[in-house]
Amino acid sequence: MRRTTLGLIIVFALIAAACVAFGAYFSYVTLINAHRGVIEARCGIAAQRVVDVAEKAASLGIALPAQQTLTAVLEREARVEDAIRSMDLTDEHGIVLFSSEPGRVGLDTTRDTERGLTRPVRNDIGQSLGRVVVRYDSKILTDGAATLASDLRRIALPTLLWAGAATLVIGLLLAALLQRAVRRAAEPHLWPPAARAALASVEEAHRTAGPSATGVTRGGAA
Repeated sequence: MRRTTLGLIIVFALIAAACVAFGAYFSYVTLINAHRGVIEARCGIAAQRVVDVAEKAASLGIALPAQQTLTAVLEREARVEDAIRSMDLTDEHGIVLFSSEPGRVGLDTTRDTERGLTRPVRNDIGQSLGRVVVRYDSKILTDGAATLASDLRRIALPTLLWAGAATLVIGLLLAALLQRAVRRAAEPHLWPPAARAALASVEEAHRTAGPSATGVTRGGAA
């Protein structure tokens, strides 16, 4: 019995530790996604400002390839956010027309496999004129993930150990209390006075009813 009880307590301690571990993992995934979302949101704001400038010029009749001032706008917006590596403005076929890095002009962004996001540039009737493509540094995400993992380990490991230890202590305490209760239940002299009085009345009732029940049985048999 004691071995079974101890085994159950250990199982519950492992379950408590596993709950802490899974909670830490899901927190890590949630925070990583939130971190990526924040970076992409900030890059998206910068891209949208370039889109607004290009669309406003297009509404005045200036074709996208003729908007030479967009190079300065792209360079300015790329400097605003540290995560941005480059910002390109492409035509509808993905060819770079203007870029914060002049060397990228003329490149085909449809073959670019680097992480980034895009915002469409449209004319007044909703036709696509091109896109603003933002390439951001994935190292920022990697560094953020490493820092977050380190922080979570520093918090989760002690919590995991404490959860397991606390479960063991509480389980052993409950087992001891249960064993004590069972021992007291097996020894009537340890019962509360009311319980002992009830037991005595039941025994007295059995003693009183015993002879009468025997006499009835014999009379019926005769």
